[in-house]
Amino acid sequence: MLKKLLKILFALIAVLIIAFAVFWFSRPADVSFDAIRQSVPFSEYSKFAEIGGVKIHYQEKGAGEPIILIHGYTSSTYAWKDLFEPLSQKYRVIALDLKGFGFSEKSDGDYSRRAQGEIVFGLLEHLKIERAWLAGNSMGGETALNVALYHPEKVRGLLLLDSAGVKIQGKETLAPWYLQTPFLGQVLTALSLTSDALVREGLKKSTFDDAQVSDEKVAYFHQFLKTRNGQNAAREARLQSALYPLENELGKINAPTLLIWGKEDEIIPLEAGKVMNERIKNSKFVTFENCGHLPQEEMPAKVLGEIMNFISQTEN
Repeated sequence: MLKKLLKILFALIAVLIIAFAVFWFSRPADVSFDAIRQSVPFSEYSKFAEIGGVKIHYQEKGAGEPIILIHGYTSSTYAWKDLFEPLSQKYRVIALDLKGFGFSEKSDGDYSRRAQGEIVFGLLEHLKIERAWLAGNSMGGETALNVALYHPEKVRGLLLLDSAGVKIQGKETLAPWYLQTPFLGQVLTALSLTSDALVREGLKKSTFDDAQVSDEKVAYFHQFLKTRNGQNAAREARLQSALYPLENELGKINAPTLLIWGKEDEIIPLEAGKVMNERIKNSKFVTFENCGHLPQEEMPAKVLGEIMNFISQTEN
């Protein structure tokens, strides 16, 4: 009887291993831009360039002073879709997918915010842009701060929306607790992302009004996180997010800086914005009522007005 039970147990284990192997390797490696081009906002303005050995996707439209739009963690150019067109009426607007996100290459290597800053710097060099305004949300804000610190000659000014870069005790995170666990974290992440529940939960935590979290938005972000490369990139970006802290370096930034913060941000709270405002000498701090972590998505018209006014006042 015991031998029979052991045989059944071993057979079940073998089936589970085979089933898991099929699941693990059947996930798509990445999302093909050409395959879903029709669903990508402003895909007609999409281009690709090799920056620092990494294939980077960006969108470019308009003429005038350049503004670079830099998304946050697990996001993409999609995050700026409501500002891309109106800003391009007056400025040369360039929205990019950072390494590991959107349609950019998701290769192994350095995913620190400093390395992402070098990607932005490399794109500026590639496009022969001498100076630009850098607009960044969350991780994108910290990326912009790295450019301002290490390549200040390239930065005309900073437009930071609920930016990372200042550590506040007890702040929330979009990453699940198990993400940093070796191997098990990868397995649990892959399993949890078979559905869109984790993405939906993260967007709701990032947004004051849950009604703004549409099925379309959830599906757009989820498609990248269902892939092997997308999951690996998201994991590496989270694991390396604390490398090269710059909080104590903010006083070195001289570029005019606009700080926009949602008062109800659960991810990077208002206190972080206040600290950033105190440390960046030439900064203006604006807060939005009834707004969470994504002002450019929740209140694009208000963000547009603040950006246009700030740049205009700086030029005078």
